[in-house]
Amino acid sequence: MSAWKYKRLMPKVLVSKLRLIQTKDMIDLVGSPLDRIHSQLMKTPYQKEISEISPQQHNSASLEEAILKNYVRTVEEIARCSPKDIRVLLTRILMKFETDCVKAILRTKVAGLDGVQAMKYIMPAGRLNATRCMEIMRNSKNVHDVVKFLSDSEYGRILQDALKEYDETGVVFPLEIAVDRHVYGRIWKAAKKLKGLDGSIAKTILGLEIDSMNVRVLLRFREAHISQDRIGQYLVPVSDVFGRKELEDTIQAKDTKSTIEQLLKTASLNLARDYRYLLTELMKEYEAHKSLSHLETTLDRGLLKTSLRMLRRYTPFFNIGFVLAFLNLKWFELRNLRTIVKGAEEKMPSARTKELLILPS
Repeated sequence: MSAWKYKRLMPKVLVSKLRLIQTKDMIDLVGSPLDRIHSQLMKTPYQKEISEISPQQHNSASLEEAILKNYVRTVEEIARCSPKDIRVLLTRILMKFETDCVKAILRTKVAGLDGVQAMKYIMPAGRLNATRCMEIMRNSKNVHDVVKFLSDSEYGRILQDALKEYDETGVVFPLEIAVDRHVYGRIWKAAKKLKGLDGSIAKTILGLEIDSMNVRVLLRFREAHISQDRIGQYLVPVSDVFGRKELEDTIQAKDTKSTIEQLLKTASLNLARDYRYLLTELMKEYEAHKSLSHLETTLDRGLLKTSLRMLRRYTPFFNIGFVLAFLNLKWFELRNLRTIVKGAEEKMPSARTKELLILPS
Protein backbone atom coordinates (compact mmCIF):
# COMPACT_ATOMS: atom_id res chain seq x y z
CA MET A 1 0.00 0.00 0.00
CA SER A 2 1.25 3.46 -0.82
CA ALA A 3 2.63 5.37 2.14
CA TRP A 4 0.59 8.47 1.34
CA LYS A 5 -2.58 6.62 2.32
CA TYR A 6 -1.28 6.74 5.89
CA LYS A 7 -0.84 10.49 6.02
CA ARG A 8 -3.99 10.93 8.18
CA LEU A 9 -3.65 7.69 10.10
CA MET A 10 -0.05 7.70 11.32
CA PRO A 11 -0.12 11.05 13.18
CA LYS A 12 -3.24 9.82 15.02
CA VAL A 13 -1.57 6.56 16.05
CA LEU A 14 1.73 8.21 17.00
CA VAL A 15 -0.02 10.65 19.35
CA SER A 16 -2.13 7.86 20.87
CA LYS A 17 0.97 5.76 21.44
CA LEU A 18 2.66 8.60 23.32
CA ARG A 19 -0.36 8.82 25.62
CA LEU A 20 -0.20 5.21 26.80
CA ILE A 21 0.18 4.87 30.58
CA GLN A 22 3.78 4.28 31.61
CA THR A 23 4.65 1.07 33.46
CA LYS A 24 5.70 2.89 36.64
CA ASP A 25 2.40 4.81 36.70
CA MET A 26 0.45 1.59 36.16
CA ILE A 27 2.23 -0.09 39.08
CA ASP A 28 1.61 2.98 41.22
CA LEU A 29 -2.14 2.40 40.89
CA VAL A 30 -1.91 -1.10 42.36
CA GLY A 31 -3.39 -1.25 45.85
CA SER A 32 -5.09 2.13 45.53
CA PRO A 33 -8.74 2.56 46.51
CA LEU A 34 -11.23 3.05 43.69
CA ASP A 35 -11.58 6.80 44.30
CA ARG A 36 -7.83 7.33 43.79
CA ILE A 37 -7.81 5.15 40.66
CA HIS A 38 -10.73 7.23 39.40
CA SER A 39 -8.97 10.53 40.04
CA GLN A 40 -5.66 9.36 38.52
CA LEU A 41 -7.33 8.09 35.36
CA MET A 42 -9.00 11.49 34.97
CA LYS A 43 -5.51 12.75 34.09
CA THR A 44 -5.16 10.27 31.24
CA PRO A 45 -6.84 9.68 27.85
CA TYR A 46 -9.61 7.88 29.78
CA GLN A 47 -10.85 11.23 31.10
CA LYS A 48 -13.69 11.61 28.60
CA GLU A 49 -15.30 8.26 29.39
CA ILE A 50 -14.73 8.45 33.14
CA SER A 51 -16.17 11.97 33.36
CA GLU A 52 -19.44 10.55 32.01
CA ILE A 53 -19.84 8.36 35.13
CA SER A 54 -22.36 9.89 37.52
CA PRO A 55 -21.28 10.33 41.18
CA GLN A 56 -23.85 7.70 42.21
CA GLN A 57 -22.23 5.10 39.93
CA HIS A 58 -18.59 5.38 41.01
CA ASN A 59 -17.79 1.67 41.30
CA SER A 60 -15.60 -0.95 39.69
CA ALA A 61 -18.19 -1.89 37.05
CA SER A 62 -18.58 1.68 35.82
CA LEU A 63 -14.80 2.17 35.73
CA GLU A 64 -14.32 -1.04 33.73
CA GLU A 65 -17.04 0.02 31.32
CA ALA A 66 -15.39 3.41 30.84
CA ILE A 67 -12.02 1.77 30.15
CA LEU A 68 -13.59 -0.50 27.53
CA LYS A 69 -15.44 2.39 25.90
CA ASN A 70 -12.16 4.24 25.60
CA TYR A 71 -10.52 1.35 23.77
CA VAL A 72 -13.46 0.99 21.38
CA ARG A 73 -13.47 4.73 20.71
CA THR A 74 -9.72 4.68 20.06
CA VAL A 75 -10.03 1.86 17.52
CA GLU A 76 -13.03 3.49 15.85
CA GLU A 77 -11.20 6.81 15.53
CA ILE A 78 -8.20 5.07 13.99
CA ALA A 79 -10.50 3.14 11.67
CA ARG A 80 -12.14 6.34 10.41
CA CYS A 81 -8.71 7.63 9.38
CA SER A 82 -7.82 4.34 7.67
CA PRO A 83 -8.15 3.10 4.09
CA LYS A 84 -11.14 0.80 3.56
CA ASP A 85 -9.28 -2.53 3.72
CA ILE A 86 -7.60 -1.61 7.02
CA ARG A 87 -10.90 -0.29 8.36
CA VAL A 88 -12.50 -3.71 7.74
CA LEU A 89 -9.66 -5.42 9.62
CA LEU A 90 -9.95 -3.09 12.61
CA THR A 91 -13.71 -3.67 12.75
CA ARG A 92 -13.10 -7.41 12.90
CA ILE A 93 -10.55 -6.93 15.68
CA LEU A 94 -13.25 -5.21 17.76
CA MET A 95 -15.23 -8.45 17.66
CA LYS A 96 -12.80 -9.81 20.26
CA PHE A 97 -14.73 -7.82 22.87
CA GLU A 98 -17.97 -9.60 22.01
CA THR A 99 -16.23 -12.96 22.34
CA ASP A 100 -14.84 -11.90 25.74
CA CYS A 101 -18.41 -11.12 26.78
CA VAL A 102 -19.67 -14.52 25.57
CA LYS A 103 -16.88 -16.33 27.42
CA ALA A 104 -17.58 -14.38 30.63
CA ILE A 105 -21.26 -15.33 30.44
CA LEU A 106 -20.34 -18.99 30.08
CA ARG A 107 -17.88 -18.90 32.98
CA THR A 108 -20.29 -17.20 35.37
CA LYS A 109 -23.04 -19.64 34.45
CA VAL A 110 -20.75 -22.62 35.14
CA ALA A 111 -19.81 -20.98 38.44
CA GLY A 112 -23.48 -20.79 39.36
CA LEU A 113 -23.62 -17.01 39.84
CA ASP A 114 -26.97 -15.25 39.68
CA GLY A 115 -27.63 -12.38 37.27
CA VAL A 116 -26.58 -9.53 39.56
CA GLN A 117 -23.42 -11.30 40.75
CA ALA A 118 -22.50 -12.37 37.23
CA MET A 119 -22.70 -8.86 35.80
CA LYS A 120 -19.72 -7.91 37.98
CA TYR A 121 -17.58 -10.16 35.77
CA ILE A 122 -19.26 -9.53 32.42
CA MET A 123 -18.27 -6.57 30.26
CA PRO A 124 -21.09 -5.90 27.73
CA ALA A 125 -19.83 -5.11 24.25
CA GLY A 126 -21.17 -4.57 20.75
CA ARG A 127 -24.39 -6.46 20.09
CA LEU A 128 -24.24 -7.95 23.59
CA ASN A 129 -25.26 -4.84 25.51
CA ALA A 130 -26.02 -4.79 29.24
CA THR A 131 -29.74 -5.44 28.76
CA ARG A 132 -29.09 -8.44 26.55
CA CYS A 133 -26.49 -9.88 28.92
CA MET A 134 -28.78 -9.53 31.94
CA GLU A 135 -31.62 -11.15 30.02
CA ILE A 136 -29.43 -14.16 29.22
CA MET A 137 -28.19 -14.51 32.80
CA ARG A 138 -31.61 -14.19 34.41
CA ASN A 139 -33.36 -16.61 32.07
CA SER A 140 -30.78 -19.37 31.69
CA LYS A 141 -30.22 -22.15 34.21
CA ASN A 142 -27.19 -23.70 32.57
CA VAL A 143 -24.76 -23.50 29.66
CA HIS A 144 -27.24 -25.16 27.29
CA ASP A 145 -29.76 -22.40 28.01
CA VAL A 146 -27.12 -19.75 27.28
CA VAL A 147 -26.42 -21.36 23.91
CA LYS A 148 -30.16 -21.35 23.13
CA PHE A 149 -30.42 -17.65 23.99
CA LEU A 150 -27.55 -16.96 21.57
CA SER A 151 -29.04 -19.11 18.80
CA ASP A 152 -30.05 -16.04 16.81
CA SER A 153 -26.41 -14.96 16.57
CA GLU A 154 -23.31 -16.39 14.95
CA TYR A 155 -21.98 -17.24 18.42
CA GLY A 156 -24.92 -19.52 19.19
CA ARG A 157 -24.30 -21.59 16.09
CA ILE A 158 -20.60 -21.90 16.90
CA LEU A 159 -21.26 -22.89 20.52
CA GLN A 160 -23.84 -25.50 19.51
CA ASP A 161 -21.17 -27.41 17.63
CA ALA A 162 -18.90 -27.44 20.71
CA LEU A 163 -21.53 -28.51 23.25
CA LYS A 164 -20.77 -32.22 22.87
CA GLU A 165 -17.19 -31.65 24.04
CA TYR A 166 -18.44 -29.66 27.03
CA ASP A 167 -21.00 -32.33 27.96
CA GLU A 168 -18.39 -35.08 27.89
CA THR A 169 -15.62 -33.27 29.75
CA GLY A 170 -17.42 -30.69 31.90
CA VAL A 171 -14.70 -28.25 30.80
CA VAL A 172 -15.86 -24.88 29.46
CA PHE A 173 -12.64 -24.19 27.57
CA PRO A 174 -13.79 -25.93 24.33
CA LEU A 175 -16.72 -23.51 24.19
CA GLU A 176 -14.46 -20.51 24.77
CA ILE A 177 -11.96 -21.54 22.15
CA ALA A 178 -14.74 -22.25 19.64
CA VAL A 179 -15.82 -18.59 19.61
CA ASP A 180 -12.19 -17.45 19.60
CA ARG A 181 -11.52 -19.67 16.60
CA HIS A 182 -14.49 -18.18 14.75
CA VAL A 183 -13.50 -14.56 15.37
CA TYR A 184 -9.80 -15.06 14.67
CA GLY A 185 -10.77 -16.81 11.46
CA ARG A 186 -12.66 -13.69 10.37
CA ILE A 187 -9.77 -11.45 11.42
CA TRP A 188 -7.38 -13.59 9.36
CA LYS A 189 -9.59 -13.38 6.27
CA ALA A 190 -9.52 -9.58 6.51
CA ALA A 191 -5.73 -9.62 6.96
CA LYS A 192 -5.29 -11.79 3.85
CA LYS A 193 -7.03 -9.17 1.74
CA LEU A 194 -4.32 -6.61 2.44
CA LYS A 195 -1.77 -6.30 -0.34
CA GLY A 196 2.01 -5.97 -0.52
CA LEU A 197 3.99 -5.02 2.58
CA ASP A 198 0.83 -4.36 4.60
CA GLY A 199 -0.41 -7.89 3.93
CA SER A 200 2.93 -9.43 4.86
CA ILE A 201 3.21 -7.46 8.10
CA ALA A 202 -0.43 -8.05 9.13
CA LYS A 203 -0.12 -11.79 8.58
CA THR A 204 3.10 -11.86 10.61
CA ILE A 205 1.69 -9.96 13.60
CA LEU A 206 -1.76 -11.55 13.59
CA GLY A 207 -0.30 -14.95 12.75
CA LEU A 208 1.76 -14.85 15.94
CA GLU A 209 -1.31 -13.83 17.96
CA ILE A 210 -3.37 -16.66 16.46
CA ASP A 211 -0.56 -19.16 16.98
CA SER A 212 -0.31 -18.03 20.59
CA MET A 213 -3.96 -19.05 20.88
CA ASN A 214 -3.11 -22.38 19.19
CA VAL A 215 -0.34 -23.00 21.72
CA ARG A 216 -2.79 -22.21 24.53
CA VAL A 217 -5.23 -24.75 23.08
CA LEU A 218 -2.56 -27.44 22.83
CA LEU A 219 -1.44 -26.87 26.43
CA ARG A 220 -4.95 -26.67 27.89
CA PHE A 221 -6.17 -29.79 26.11
CA ARG A 222 -2.98 -31.61 27.03
CA GLU A 223 -3.59 -30.82 30.71
CA ALA A 224 -7.25 -31.88 30.42
CA HIS A 225 -6.23 -35.20 28.76
CA ILE A 226 -8.63 -34.65 25.86
CA SER A 227 -8.09 -37.08 23.00
CA GLN A 228 -5.71 -36.00 20.26
CA ASP A 229 -8.21 -36.41 17.44
CA ARG A 230 -10.43 -33.73 18.98
CA ILE A 231 -7.78 -31.11 19.56
CA GLY A 232 -7.38 -30.35 15.87
CA GLN A 233 -10.90 -28.99 15.44
CA TYR A 234 -10.11 -26.12 17.83
CA LEU A 235 -6.89 -24.98 16.14
CA VAL A 236 -6.58 -22.26 13.51
CA PRO A 237 -3.79 -23.44 11.16
CA VAL A 238 -3.26 -20.27 9.13
CA SER A 239 0.26 -18.93 9.68
CA ASP A 240 3.36 -19.66 7.62
CA VAL A 241 5.09 -20.98 10.75
CA PHE A 242 2.49 -23.28 12.32
CA GLY A 243 0.43 -24.55 9.42
CA ARG A 244 -1.86 -27.58 9.52
CA LYS A 245 0.91 -30.17 9.19
CA GLU A 246 3.10 -28.55 11.86
CA LEU A 247 0.21 -28.36 14.32
CA GLU A 248 -0.88 -31.93 13.60
CA ASP A 249 2.67 -33.12 14.27
CA THR A 250 2.68 -31.23 17.57
CA ILE A 251 -0.60 -32.84 18.65
CA GLN A 252 1.24 -36.17 18.69
CA ALA A 253 3.70 -34.96 21.36
CA LYS A 254 3.55 -37.13 24.48
CA ASP A 255 3.46 -34.40 27.15
CA THR A 256 3.59 -30.65 27.77
CA LYS A 257 7.38 -30.39 27.61
CA SER A 258 7.50 -32.33 24.35
CA THR A 259 4.77 -30.07 22.95
CA ILE A 260 6.81 -26.93 23.65
CA GLU A 261 9.99 -28.58 22.32
CA GLN A 262 8.26 -29.52 19.06
CA LEU A 263 6.90 -26.00 18.62
CA LEU A 264 10.31 -24.46 19.30
CA LYS A 265 11.96 -26.80 16.80
CA THR A 266 9.43 -25.81 14.13
CA ALA A 267 9.96 -22.09 14.85
CA SER A 268 13.74 -22.53 14.59
CA LEU A 269 13.48 -24.39 11.26
CA ASN A 270 11.32 -21.58 9.89
CA LEU A 271 13.74 -18.90 11.15
CA ALA A 272 10.81 -17.28 12.94
CA ARG A 273 12.67 -15.17 15.50
CA ASP A 274 9.64 -13.70 17.29
CA TYR A 275 8.24 -17.21 17.71
CA ARG A 276 11.60 -18.43 19.03
CA TYR A 277 11.75 -15.63 21.61
CA LEU A 278 8.24 -16.45 22.85
CA LEU A 279 8.68 -20.24 22.94
CA THR A 280 12.11 -20.06 24.58
CA GLU A 281 10.54 -18.04 27.42
CA LEU A 282 7.71 -20.56 27.55
CA MET A 283 10.14 -23.45 27.99
CA LYS A 284 12.02 -21.61 30.76
CA GLU A 285 8.75 -20.94 32.55
CA TYR A 286 7.62 -24.55 32.24
CA GLU A 287 10.89 -25.89 33.61
CA ALA A 288 10.70 -23.45 36.53
CA HIS A 289 7.05 -23.88 37.55
CA LYS A 290 5.30 -26.57 35.46
CA SER A 291 2.14 -24.50 35.89
CA LEU A 292 -0.41 -23.91 33.13
CA SER A 293 -1.40 -20.51 34.53
CA HIS A 294 2.25 -19.42 34.47
CA LEU A 295 2.55 -20.61 30.88
CA GLU A 296 -0.51 -18.64 29.78
CA THR A 297 0.81 -15.50 31.46
CA THR A 298 4.12 -16.06 29.65
CA LEU A 299 2.27 -16.27 26.32
CA ASP A 300 0.51 -12.97 27.04
CA ARG A 301 3.73 -11.30 28.13
CA GLY A 302 5.42 -12.63 24.99
CA LEU A 303 2.82 -10.95 22.79
CA LEU A 304 3.36 -7.68 24.67
CA LYS A 305 7.13 -7.87 24.14
CA THR A 306 6.58 -8.68 20.47
CA SER A 307 4.40 -5.58 20.07
CA LEU A 308 7.13 -3.43 21.62
CA ARG A 309 9.65 -4.89 19.17
CA MET A 310 7.24 -4.27 16.31
CA LEU A 311 6.97 -0.61 17.25
CA ARG A 312 10.73 -0.22 17.01
CA ARG A 313 10.88 -2.29 13.83
CA TYR A 314 8.18 -0.40 11.93
CA THR A 315 8.41 3.16 13.30
CA PRO A 316 10.45 4.48 10.33
CA PHE A 317 7.79 3.35 7.84
CA PHE A 318 4.19 4.11 7.03
CA ASN A 319 2.51 0.70 7.23
CA ILE A 320 0.07 -1.34 9.27
CA GLY A 321 2.75 -2.82 11.56
CA PHE A 322 2.90 0.22 13.80
CA VAL A 323 -0.91 0.39 13.96
CA LEU A 324 -1.41 -3.24 14.99
CA ALA A 325 1.44 -3.11 17.49
CA PHE A 326 -0.06 0.00 19.11
CA LEU A 327 -3.51 -1.62 19.35
CA ASN A 328 -1.95 -4.62 21.11
CA LEU A 329 -0.22 -2.33 23.62
CA LYS A 330 -3.49 -0.47 24.21
CA TRP A 331 -5.24 -3.84 24.67
CA PHE A 332 -2.78 -4.89 27.37
CA GLU A 333 -3.14 -1.49 29.04
CA LEU A 334 -6.89 -2.07 29.21
CA ARG A 335 -6.41 -5.56 30.66
CA ASN A 336 -4.02 -4.27 33.31
CA LEU A 337 -6.35 -1.45 34.33
CA ARG A 338 -9.25 -3.84 34.65
CA THR A 339 -7.09 -6.15 36.79
CA ILE A 340 -6.16 -3.23 39.06
CA VAL A 341 -9.78 -2.09 39.35
CA LYS A 342 -10.95 -5.63 40.13
CA GLY A 343 -8.15 -6.01 42.67
CA ALA A 344 -9.23 -2.81 44.39
CA GLU A 345 -12.84 -3.97 44.54
CA GLU A 346 -11.92 -7.36 46.00
CA LYS A 347 -9.24 -5.87 48.31
CA MET A 348 -6.68 -8.17 46.75
CA PRO A 349 -3.13 -7.97 48.18
CA SER A 350 -0.96 -5.69 46.05
CA ALA A 351 1.60 -8.43 45.47
CA ARG A 352 -1.07 -10.70 43.98
CA THR A 353 -2.44 -7.95 41.74
CA LYS A 354 1.06 -7.22 40.42
CA GLU A 355 1.49 -10.91 39.58
CA LEU A 356 -1.59 -10.72 37.37
CA LEU A 357 -0.44 -7.69 35.39
CA ILE A 358 0.97 -8.26 31.91
CA LEU A 359 4.03 -5.99 31.85
CA PRO A 360 7.34 -6.19 29.98
CA SER A 361 9.86 -7.76 32.35
